[in-house]
Amino acid sequence: MTTEHPQLKSRRKPDSNTDTVAAGVVRFGDGSFPVLAGPGAVESEAQIVDAAGVVREGGALVLRTATMLPPDVAGDFSSLGRESVLLLEHAAQRAGVSTATFVFEPEQADFVAAHVDILEVGPSRMHETRLLEAVGASGALVIIHRGPDATVDEWVRAAEVVTDKDGKAVLCDRGSSGHDPRTAGTVDISAVAVAQQLTSLPVLVNPAPITGSLDLIAPLGLAARSAGADGLMVAVHPRPESAKFRSGGHLDPASFFELMERLGIPSRRDEIDRIDRELLTLIARRLRNSVEIGVMKAAKGVPMYSPEREEELIAEARDDAEVLGVDPDYIEDVMRVILKHSKAAQQAAVDAGDDV
Repeated sequence: MTTEHPQLKSRRKPDSNTDTVAAGVVRFGDGSFPVLAGPGAVESEAQIVDAAGVVREGGALVLRTATMLPPDVAGDFSSLGRESVLLLEHAAQRAGVSTATFVFEPEQADFVAAHVDILEVGPSRMHETRLLEAVGASGALVIIHRGPDATVDEWVRAAEVVTDKDGKAVLCDRGSSGHDPRTAGTVDISAVAVAQQLTSLPVLVNPAPITGSLDLIAPLGLAARSAGADGLMVAVHPRPESAKFRSGGHLDPASFFELMERLGIPSRRDEIDRIDRELLTLIARRLRNSVEIGVMKAAKGVPMYSPEREEELIAEARDDAEVLGVDPDYIEDVMRVILKHSKAAQQAAVDAGDDV
């Protein structure tokens, strides 16, 4: 007896790789392991700004949280409605990270997509075709969370509703129904491998135990990475003891930082330190080369300073800055300081009679 499998349009070809999709500063499916982190919901401006700082410091690339929560999800929590979307947007802009939030109704899709980089369809809405079509048509990247009772095939077909509308989709497993009350709702690691056999879409994992201990999050996150997942979601709150939504379901900043370290993801502070060291090394190399060129020019009687060449270098730097999204005036200031010190070092070497 043979088992008939549904025909999935996105079924992975033997020689195909995972699709690479991008939103804001984050890319999924390129071999990296981006982390999306944040509180269960936007509670206030101060709370989401503090959360953005924690997310950035830990090395996560996306600040994710719920915003326009409907009554069936919010429970006793009073959602801030559309204001929460704007607060999320502004907090993330200040921190330099991307954003993600849930869309619960089709009519919300365009508004949320205008202010947030990534839209999420939660497990309770995974089967709602109109919602899937609306987020697919919004132009934003969409994360489809697997429902607790959904098969992997149903989960993938939900994503295909999004891609049929020319949308970009990513899958996220956040738990299936189980029998043991300590693990019911925790992530199904095997679903990562199964989904990756069926589709080329990136697959994320959200190891938030609906029932269970926060101590499960770290080992499940590490297992997800080992299993080949394309990213991770983590609930983190700057002050979890005072959380107004999903109280008891957040990592505190220290636990979050420890998890990120165990995942091998450097904190933004560590990354900045590394970049600073690289910049100093590159500036030193440039200075040494500049001095050598100046000494050779002096030995041949060629003028060391060429105003035309200096302006050409600055013009090129300004052009490169625009391509990279950096203020050209800022880069010009940096280049002029570097060139000024290079000329002084060249002249000092020539005056000292240094050889190449």
